[in-house]
Amino acid sequence: MQQFTLTNLSGDRLTILEHGAGMQSWSVPLGNSRRELILGYANPQQYLQDNSYLGAVVGPYANRIGGGLLLLGQQQYQLQQNEGRHHLHGGANGLHRQQWQALQHNSSSVKLCCTLADGHSGYPGPTEFSVLYQLNADSSLDVTLQARSVQLTLAGPTLHPYFNLSGKAEPINQHQLWLNAEHYTPTDSGKIPTGQLLPVEDSALDFRHCKTIGTVQLDHNLVVSGNMQQTAAILTSPDQQLRLRLSSDYPGLQVYSGDYLAAPFSPRQGICLEPQFYPDAPNHSHFPCRYTSPEQPFVAHIRYQVEKS
Repeated sequence: MQQFTLTNLSGDRLTILEHGAGMQSWSVPLGNSRRELILGYANPQQYLQDNSYLGAVVGPYANRIGGGLLLLGQQQYQLQQNEGRHHLHGGANGLHRQQWQALQHNSSSVKLCCTLADGHSGYPGPTEFSVLYQLNADSSLDVTLQARSVQLTLAGPTLHPYFNLSGKAEPINQHQLWLNAEHYTPTDSGKIPTGQLLPVEDSALDFRHCKTIGTVQLDHNLVVSGNMQQTAAILTSPDQQLRLRLSSDYPGLQVYSGDYLAAPFSPRQGICLEPQFYPDAPNHSHFPCRYTSPEQPFVAHIRYQVEKS
């Protein structure tokens, strides 16, 4: 399994895998040592059996689609139901299970692509996806996700790294989190949105003022600005030495506290901050959603900025 290691003048190192186009390792120099920022398997072959989407690109459409039902124009498609009766992260063999091909690679960037056939997991296609990772000298990481299909189809991939800025195998409970979100999308028992937008005020999801995460279980979509110029989230290490600042042009952010992480990791050892469209957006006309076609290719941007105290 091929790996691509990106570096910058700040001494940061990011390792990307062909499998799932995922992030295996991201470390930065801190004092006289290095600090790992994400969870990853030491042996790349372990990603072939991973069920936690560890570091991977997920899609074609990130998160859940209720009943796996997708209506495009007058045509209804049945997507693979891989989480009970619902569709999750593009199906069991979504983008996270694909062997991507490197189109270009230099010391600080890599672009990978893969094509999903017409009917893959139920999606119309074929659709070509690409992801560009660019590691910058200011310790920021720019990610560009693109899709182009020969017919109208749904697209909305994202990245699924688990962050732990402590550099230790410990829960993320003592991390501090700030979220630039006034509302969230409540869900039913199957984690499918009800269609409402509710205020975070007086709820466990109110991180408008930076606070310690604690033991609260998070697996929710927050409504963010979808503006690259506005920070959506800031995660701070327990020792206050590192901050991760995230921005994206996606209108939603799934915050997942990793409660179901399995061995060799422990529950809550990492937190996911996943820019996305709202879950089940195609089935809620008032939820923002975008499609891709030959005339209208899809593109989304994510920026991670690492800051040191």
